[in-house]
Amino acid sequence: MTAPLRIAILYGAESYQAYHLSDIAAVISRDPTVDLTILTVDPAIDAVLARLEAGVFARAIPHERLHAPLITRILRRARIFGLLKQQVLASPANLRRLAQFDAIVTSTTHLALVRDRVPRTTLFIHCDHGAGGRQESFSRSMAEFDLLIATGPAVVERFVADGLASSATAIAVGLVKLETCNRLATKHPKLFDNEAPIVVFNSHSKRRLRSWEKFADPLIEHAARTGEFNLIVAPHVKHFARRPRWVWRRWQKKAVPGRVHIDLGSEASIDMRYTLAADIYAGDVSSQVYEFLTEPKPCLFLNAHGAAWQGSPDYPMWRLGEVADTPEQAIALIRRAFDVHPRFAELQARERDARIGTRQTGMAAAAAEAILRFLRGAD
Repeated sequence: MTAPLRIAILYGAESYQAYHLSDIAAVISRDPTVDLTILTVDPAIDAVLARLEAGVFARAIPHERLHAPLITRILRRARIFGLLKQQVLASPANLRRLAQFDAIVTSTTHLALVRDRVPRTTLFIHCDHGAGGRQESFSRSMAEFDLLIATGPAVVERFVADGLASSATAIAVGLVKLETCNRLATKHPKLFDNEAPIVVFNSHSKRRLRSWEKFADPLIEHAARTGEFNLIVAPHVKHFARRPRWVWRRWQKKAVPGRVHIDLGSEASIDMRYTLAADIYAGDVSSQVYEFLTEPKPCLFLNAHGAAWQGSPDYPMWRLGEVADTPEQAIALIRRAFDVHPRFAELQARERDARIGTRQTGMAAAAAEAILRFLRGAD
């Protein structure tokens, strides 16, 4: 009798990555020949997983929290250090646990940092949690994974072109998160009671890339004062995760009911409700633009750092709308976004299909099938 495949689904980062991986785990759970285990690092992920997993797993799957060394637990209390996920994964107890699996499926690249401390008989499989196209998504660490589950064909092409994978070890399946969020979608209350267009302002978490410091206050002030457009302020959940609550409260006080909605990190900021509700996208380099572009819609991009973006492979999304270098330009571009949108609609559709594929359903099943086929072929 053939031994079951021992597969770990590793949630090695914050809970937002669960949206890209949970439905894949659910499909794998339907295979009786797989011994499946869920491994987590972030204690806050439990509530998110309870929602994502409800009613879709074929059987009860054990969940384990990876061991956090004492010093890690102490430092986490300060918040400014984050989850210290690299230190958790490198703990000897966790390295021994990881070595017990035939494969580890994850959406965090931090697993690559322990590749030389886990036997090669344990295969590493990475599932994309975005499709932005920046160089960071194609770092040399990706070559440490045995299989790359990508969102779209353009992502696979770059993996292969950069020598990080072959056409057999990088596979495009579509944006699993889209399928997950569509499955979970409920009727959310309206955020605004007027007919003004809704703009979602989505800033990246990394300081060297994000538009927050330069654009957040001016956009909030303009929307609050004029009512010219409604504004959803929804930065990446990691942006404020390490900041003290008094900083949160300072920004939350800027919200204006009926005009400016500010969400600095609730689950609503990761379940696509804002990108689906908005009429116009204003952002920097976040791959959430492709979640917004499930249908072509007006976009503008915020160049807060004077990036030489034209012709750069790290800024593919900035071809999908006009680019503002100042807050005043951003407001002017919002005013004319609908008028200029026809210039970009066809390119948006092509770029969306290249980055996240054309599937609307079946993405998780395609990912699970690719993973199991690869593992059985690797026996």
